[in-house]
Amino acid sequence: MKKHNVRRMLLSLLVVTLTASVFGTGCYDRVELEGMAFVVGMGLDKGPDNTVDVTVRIAVPSEMAGGSGGGSSGGGVQLGASRPLTVRANTIAGALTLLNATVERRISLLHLTTIFIGEDVAKEGMLNFIGPLVRMRDFRRTVSYFVVPGEARELFQVNQPVLEKSPSRFNESISEIGRNTGLTVTNKLHEFLIVTEGANEDPVAPVLAINKKVQQQAEENKSAGGGQGGGMGSEGKQKGNRQEMMSDSGVSFKPGKIVRMGGNSIEFVGTAIFKKDKLVTYLDGIETRMLLMIRGDLQRTQMDFPDPQEQGKYEALEIKHARSPQMNLDLESDPIRIEIKQKLEGDLVGVQSSIDYTEEGNMRVLEDSIKKTLKEKEEALMNRLFHEYQVAPFGTFRRARSHFWTQHELEQYPFRDKLKDAKVNIEVDLNIRRIGVQLAPVTSK
Repeated sequence: MKKHNVRRMLLSLLVVTLTASVFGTGCYDRVELEGMAFVVGMGLDKGPDNTVDVTVRIAVPSEMAGGSGGGSSGGGVQLGASRPLTVRANTIAGALTLLNATVERRISLLHLTTIFIGEDVAKEGMLNFIGPLVRMRDFRRTVSYFVVPGEARELFQVNQPVLEKSPSRFNESISEIGRNTGLTVTNKLHEFLIVTEGANEDPVAPVLAINKKVQQQAEENKSAGGGQGGGMGSEGKQKGNRQEMMSDSGVSFKPGKIVRMGGNSIEFVGTAIFKKDKLVTYLDGIETRMLLMIRGDLQRTQMDFPDPQEQGKYEALEIKHARSPQMNLDLESDPIRIEIKQKLEGDLVGVQSSIDYTEEGNMRVLEDSIKKTLKEKEEALMNRLFHEYQVAPFGTFRRARSHFWTQHELEQYPFRDKLKDAKVNIEVDLNIRRIGVQLAPVTSK
């Protein structure tokens, strides 16, 4: 009887072991790498009757591995990625399913790096479209995102990178470029969601805009047989177009309005400002720098300032924070008061005028002029966003938590009504520490 029980136990253990080896490996539902289509870029546009148009670009591993070729193929298609595919559906999940009606591999978001949000989607409310995405297993909240004035689909069509061949590398490069220029913010989708879910703060987003003049020039050169890439036609055609393309007398930092010719039609400049999850306005490149200074997120940027002693001349300064800004809120006063103290340091990298700014007295005059300019621009930006839109993208109200006993009390505080009349005072302290490698003005003998 004992032997029979032992045999039965051994047989049971063998069955359990074999079952675990089969089902425990997870091979029953695996998908081979060769059977997956990896989406590297996604665009969202609003369709009719509460639908959404989803545009994707899918990585083509064979082309990415080849690494040959000198540029993009026709229609703005990047090397290593498919042409943009667009499908209309009720939801993003439904659109990804419908994409498999034309894509011969299973759609996957595991390698999605960037989401491009059309203006109509951003104005209606991003959570209606982005919210369901975070529930998907293969979606990561760390993807970069951009707001596109106009349609996201069009951006896919006209994009012709100057340097990058890989679509993933292009998306990563533009998401980080703001750290070097200060002309746009650098955010991940996770940060947008966290700010939106919080109280008394509003999110921001980087902007990708299409320069219509550069796009038109590229199309004209292509149809005339002058090559691709915006303005790469014959020398005579370039000279003729320059008078039309760059006829504006001023310098523009507005998204899609930079005075230039040639290169990619896409511009990474400006910031989208949201009220909760809805787009309300855009900032240009200069206003974005002011926003970053107030938030304490400006790493380093180069700016031009009018010379205080010689009209029509400009001086170039490289600016960064010497320490994080100090913010004080007085919520008891009526209207509420916000005080910000900034400590900046700069390097003098360019002098147009004949003034000797190595001399201490002239240096103090230049510092005072720049401090006044920054103070006026920052206060004007805060007053405009507070009074006109009642939005708070500056991170100031994160310091308001200490004024309330409970989270419920914080959420019930009518801070948007208070913003209509809020008083702002900014103190800017700037110290020019270095003057570059040229120790004296260049003068003719």
